[in-house]
Amino acid sequence: MENRAEKELVNALIKGDLLAFETLFNHYHKKLYYFAKGYLRSDEDAEDLIQEVFITIWKTRKDLKEYLSFNSFLYTITYHSILKHFRKKGREKKYIDRYAADLNEEFDSTSADVEYREVLQRVNKYVEQLPEKRKRIFILSRFEGYNNTEIAEKLNISKKTVENQIYQALKFLREHLKGEGFLLVLFYYLFFL
Repeated sequence: MENRAEKELVNALIKGDLLAFETLFNHYHKKLYYFAKGYLRSDEDAEDLIQEVFITIWKTRKDLKEYLSFNSFLYTITYHSILKHFRKKGREKKYIDRYAADLNEEFDSTSADVEYREVLQRVNKYVEQLPEKRKRIFILSRFEGYNNTEIAEKLNISKKTVENQIYQALKFLREHLKGEGFLLVLFYYLFFL
């Protein structure tokens, strides 16, 4: 697909054009499916993940920027979704690290990786600003895959305290990412909710 034609389709998609959405879906579905399947090793998981990616695109279409590379944008969202999938499937850090390392090796050569790393650096900047206890709880929850009960036991605090600290961390991130642009807001919704 030519760059100009893609930009016209993205512009139409922003306005809610279902035909433009379907055209973009048909053009990218297969590529993204095989990209996801390479890591997920499951036809069904890859198909579900790509469906979720395109649902996200449709729901957030009004926030799309027609001047950005739609291709890179799609691969960035897919990349985040794959990482989120691994985080859900495996609670042990070792499991997550093994697959995330493989994913990072393959993904390093794409332009979407550059965008992802920039977004992650900016998000990490805000995570670092959290109070120490809140930051530790948040990292255990969102980056290491512990559930609230496990965190409470690990840190010898109440589950209610854990829930409150995560709520406060998410509120802080949401407030600070609002002014950072669409990709960061989307990253927040994909990665932290």
